Amino acid sequence: MALLHLVASAQVVYREVVATGNGGDPARATIDALENAIAQVGGMRLSTSASLSMSEVSSGGVTRLDESFRQDIERLTRGVVKSYAVLESGTSPGSGRSFVKIRAVIPTYKPSEQLKRLRLAVLPLRVVGPAASRAGGADFAEAVSASVEAFLTQTRRFAMVDRRYIDASQRELQRVQSRNAPIEETVKVGMRVGADYMVLAALKEFDSEESSQPRLSGRVVSRTQVSVSVDVRVIDIATGQIKFAQSYVDARRLGQGRTVAHYAAEVGEDIGQVIGTAIYPITVVAASGDSATLNQGGDTVRVGRVYRVVRLGQPIVDPYTRESLGQEEVDVARIEITSVTDRTSSGRVVHGRLPATFAPGGLIARVLADQPTVAVSSPGLAVDSSHGSPSSDRTIKENRDAW
Repeated sequence: MALLHLVASAQVVYREVVATGNGGDPARATIDALENAIAQVGGMRLSTSASLSMSEVSSGGVTRLDESFRQDIERLTRGVVKSYAVLESGTSPGSGRSFVKIRAVIPTYKPSEQLKRLRLAVLPLRVVGPAASRAGGADFAEAVSASVEAFLTQTRRFAMVDRRYIDASQRELQRVQSRNAPIEETVKVGMRVGADYMVLAALKEFDSEESSQPRLSGRVVSRTQVSVSVDVRVIDIATGQIKFAQSYVDARRLGQGRTVAHYAAEVGEDIGQVIGTAIYPITVVAASGDSATLNQGGDTVRVGRVYRVVRLGQPIVDPYTRESLGQEEVDVARIEITSVTDRTSSGRVVHGRLPATFAPGGLIARVLADQPTVAVSSPGLAVDSSHGSPSSDRTIKENRDAW
């Protein structure tokens, strides 16, 4: 039985901020100051009420607001403002408007440390062209999309931002905005993050045909022939630049017991692996004798898989554009994976020899041509685009910019 362990790294923290507000009277200036204080920590804006009862009293030349006003503020903010104190108040000489300077304690939601990673969102695959009229095309696209997202999450290299079930999460956020929701839930509102890169894909062609083959024994065996074409792009959201483009074309006969759903998962894994290793290559992080440890594990690396280990050399520059093409790659060894943990994997050298010393990130592990296709991550280097499955006729054409 697989157990899922979640670390509660996100939590509510309290920040003390100083803010100034302006308004037609001290009460409105105070509300403006509170809004500005909340905005400093990225929280929600106050929902003020026109019927808020406010009064002003003066004592010793210092303007202050009475206790009923403070209680109304606490009620309206529902704990979004834990406490506040007026530091200064008065009237601006030029405008005649009131100003209030406050020190406020604002609870905020400290996000997970994982959000410091590159944020990546996988959008649902669109079904276009001939695939749109094929039975099962939409289900196949959904299964591929789920597999791509699962693979990239398993690499533990990205902060994966959900875009496939955003409606459900939005409904949950609307629920926590209710008046009786605890502050630990309320401060989550407004904390949603955007993605740095977005994975867009379209299923253009999808054909699935079953055939029956009689055996000499009289038994009839069913076989499924499938062919697909998927266009994939990775977009830099800030600039709109296409960082990666790939055409995935494959036709194969599925083995006995293999379903179209199994095949969809494999397609998604292949695409996810190309994207993941294009951004972050698998590297050798430790080596001793004929043993090596890679910096990736989980479901993205499998026991028995063979990797080509290359040593990175001198930088290569395009003579026309003067842009980096990455680094030289020199084959040094082949390693076969012998064990996998959730974060790393270990293997043994089956050909060649690993250098006695190497710089961090200096040894890159590439999947061999007869393994699931992997794109390299160093900018401008060539991509292994062949696949050795005897029943597969797969081609992957890729065009990507430097990361």
